[in-house]
This record gives sequence, C-alpha cells and structure tokens, in this order.
Amino acid sequence: MEGGTHLSQTVMQIAGGAVIGFGTGIYQRSLLRKVFNVSSSWIYTLVIGFAVTELIVCIILWLLELNRYELRFIEFNPLPEALIFACAGLLIGLLQWTILRRYFFRSGYWVLASALGWGICILMTFFIGWVVVAFFLGALLYGAITGTTLMWILQNKK
Repeated sequence: MEGGTHLSQTVMQIAGGAVIGFGTGIYQRSLLRKVFNVSSSWIYTLVIGFAVTELIVCIILWLLELNRYELRFIEFNPLPEALIFACAGLLIGLLQWTILRRYFFRSGYWVLASALGWGICILMTFFIGWVVVAFFLGALLYGAITGTTLMWILQNKK
C-alpha cells in the first residue's frame, strides 16, 4: 500500500500525535508556570490525549478497512482531520480540566476551548489553499481561542 499498512499508519499517527502533544505541552507549561504551579502532568495530558485519540481513530478505520493515510487533510478534504483533532482537543481538555479545576473556577470551559481550538486550527486548511499559511493562521486561531479562555479562567482562583 502506498500509505503503509494499517498497523504502520497507526504507529505513525500515535507517534506523530505524541510529538505534537509533547511540543505543545512543553510550551504551554512554560507559559502557565508564570501563573500557577502547574506540574509536568500538563505535558502528559497532551501526549496521552493525542496518542489515545489516534489509537482509537486508527482502530475504527482499520475495522472499516480504511487507511488513515487516505484521510489526510492535505489531500483536499480537511474535515476528517479537523474532526480528529477536535476529538483530541476534547480528550486533552478533559484531562487538563482535572488539573485546572483544583485551582480555578470556570475551568470547565477549557474543555470546549481545547476542542474548538484544535479543530479550527486544522479546519483552516479548508479555507486557505496554501498549507503553510493555513497552519500559521490555524495556530494563531488556536492560540487566540485557548489563550483568551485560559486568561479568563485564570482570573478566578479558588
């Protein structure tokens, strides 16, 4: 198969998700440490959220005899990838909510912001043909959505 086997795609997607989660987690944690005593578990929530989401998606696609490679957003249709990232954002938001709720009121809004932020980040490729520009604008929108939400949440400490 051009895109690899179901197993190789699953392993690749889990590894890719873990890398995205690790990088994002390190960056977010470094910013959040200035506001509250956030532990390294913040990073793990992103790694776990992406890896578990990719595992579930790849298993479902495997059962449907679809290859994850065929759903890549770069191949003209970003909607499946945007939904996958929104699901990852939902799981990540739920995991991170368990950290935020100890310190801040209104932390439940973080779950929605995380899901919307990640989904919209990828969905930008639908509206903008150039992938690099779309990623840049998508990342800015992700940062605006999640950053604004976090600033609002962090104003009300318990």
